[in-house]
Amino acid sequence: MKKFYFLLATLAFAALDVYAQTVQGGKVNTESNKILNKLDTAKKKEGWTVRGTNVLLLNQAAFSNWVAGGINSVALTARGDYEFNLKRGSTLWENRILMGYGLRSEQGSDATKVEDVIDLTSKYGRQIKQSNWYAAAALNLKTQFSKGYDYSKPAQGYISNFMAPGYVTIGLGVDYIPNDNFQLSIHPLTSRLTFIGDKAVFDPDHDGILTDAFGAKPGENFVYQFGAYFGGRYKAKLMENILLDNRFGIFSNYLEKPQNMVLAYSAILDMKVNKFISTQITADLFYDDNQIGKLQLKETLGVGLTYKFGKY
Repeated sequence: MKKFYFLLATLAFAALDVYAQTVQGGKVNTESNKILNKLDTAKKKEGWTVRGTNVLLLNQAAFSNWVAGGINSVALTARGDYEFNLKRGSTLWENRILMGYGLRSEQGSDATKVEDVIDLTSKYGRQIKQSNWYAAAALNLKTQFSKGYDYSKPAQGYISNFMAPGYVTIGLGVDYIPNDNFQLSIHPLTSRLTFIGDKAVFDPDHDGILTDAFGAKPGENFVYQFGAYFGGRYKAKLMENILLDNRFGIFSNYLEKPQNMVLAYSAILDMKVNKFISTQITADLFYDDNQIGKLQLKETLGVGLTYKFGKY
């Protein structure tokens, strides 16, 4: 938790520092002006905006008679990130499909997962007068493709699966969207449903002793929470071929322990080599008291093939 708050504070101070360096004496300084010119801060255009990114990343290590030692390994990760957005007058409809799956294989060991996510989002908004504020409704579904294991416990069964858990979030509130690269969501009326579609996750040790899973008691199919959601997204062009995409979300449950918030942050740093080759670094932080009650961290780095379409 402390690490998560420290990260958010660091990002906030960084944003303030950029602003402070941008405006000096009522004028925009030269260096900051160069950075701002690289960002697409234009208003959203009318009609459909369709774009997508397909990435196939490879991590590999090989050893032969290497005195220092090592284990041959290879990891392959596939990611898809697509957006279908419609701006028509005062109406804004945004849709995003984010999927990723990756496996790692080490010599003498079974394959293990390095990534597994399905994240679908749809937002509908109506502009409030002529401002950048929208009265909005949002729907999000998040789950995974296949069974998940705690690899530190090889004798244990799987602890998660497709739609176990599956999170469905429905929120009502307002969105602030000044341009295509920045948005904030304030949804004080948000329902969050956690679905448990596989009863085996209640008995991961296969010993007949059932335990709670993802906030649900043995035999329950879902958990309902009602609270407030605050989130945002910021995309920055750090250099000519380096893009950073940040997302964060905070959910507080009105019905029980509102202080035990669900916290999530994800970042993708895309460093383009040429039209079809890039290096990607991803970082994900997640905290949910109904899972393990600890800060979860996932970081990946890989070089691979990239195909993009649409305007970024």
